[in-house]
Amino acid sequence: MKRLLFLLAVAACGTDAPPLTHDTTLDCPSPDGLPFRVTSGFRHAQNANLAKMDTRIKHEAADTIGNPSGAVANTHLADTGMPSTTVEIDGTMGVTTTTGGLFSMPMTDEYVSAWTYDGSAWQQLGRGLTDQDGLFSLPGALVPNGQPIFTVLEANGTCARAYDETLPMGAKVVVTDIDGTLTTSDNELAMEIADPTHDPAMMGHADAMLQAWAMKGYPIVYLTNRPHPLRVETRGWLAEKMMPTGPVITSNGTASDAAAYKTVWLERMVMTFGWNIVAAYGNASTDITAYQNAGIPKTQTFIVGPLAGSGGTQPIDNMDFQAHITSYVDQQPQNN
Repeated sequence: MKRLLFLLAVAACGTDAPPLTHDTTLDCPSPDGLPFRVTSGFRHAQNANLAKMDTRIKHEAADTIGNPSGAVANTHLADTGMPSTTVEIDGTMGVTTTTGGLFSMPMTDEYVSAWTYDGSAWQQLGRGLTDQDGLFSLPGALVPNGQPIFTVLEANGTCARAYDETLPMGAKVVVTDIDGTLTTSDNELAMEIADPTHDPAMMGHADAMLQAWAMKGYPIVYLTNRPHPLRVETRGWLAEKMMPTGPVITSNGTASDAAAYKTVWLERMVMTFGWNIVAAYGNASTDITAYQNAGIPKTQTFIVGPLAGSGGTQPIDNMDFQAHITSYVDQQPQNN
């Protein structure tokens, strides 16, 4: 798979013209107009035709986590890869049919640019062309935690959203699985893949539980075995359910099992970045194994669903986090 042809960041076209909107954020994947100027129109007719026929947008962009001015890793890093000090903005531009959620057709050889709003103006972070697989990798720069980065397919103004989360060594964080932990079962995802109008059912008070942690100042890291092509659905669902903003780590699909892949990322957080995982949530045996592999105490490992309390973990009873919020989360100190 060939890598993207890198291009230096350049100013957007038509910078002397007024913006199309005055928005300070974009409603990805289909914003109604852009607040900055980019090239318009597809470079290739086949891509224009694809966009008309396959209307489900599958763009995705990797999040980046790590230490400020230190080692970082984005969610496309290979399972065998090592974090480094190089910041890149990686992702894929593609589309699919209404029912083809896991698969997509790539937008090849089209311009992509990365943008962020810094509180006073829009800034372009990088620009380049997608490769034959719709992949792009742009020279990047870290932005403040919680400040979104938007990767835009310039041909039609569609986009994907990404975030950076850089924290010093010793930082306290909360890690959670998604399927069967924040949703009621793995089957909810399968139904959404087949039908994009399906709204996956949420585990009882899962949103309130994570919001309670966030209100106390604890960053939330979402660690899911969902593959990269499902990032757009994942980001959309988390936002719709008012889950706290945080990095979403998705799978390359190359690990032998979910426990191995999750262990890799947990060890990066704990050993490379020096983060302190104060609470870890899951539902599956692979979650229990991965959290144990990373040295997370069983007293801080919370399991919901049929395996609640297995292996010495702390049970979340009745498929609902409400009692846990009162008995545990509310009792934790503020994270300053």
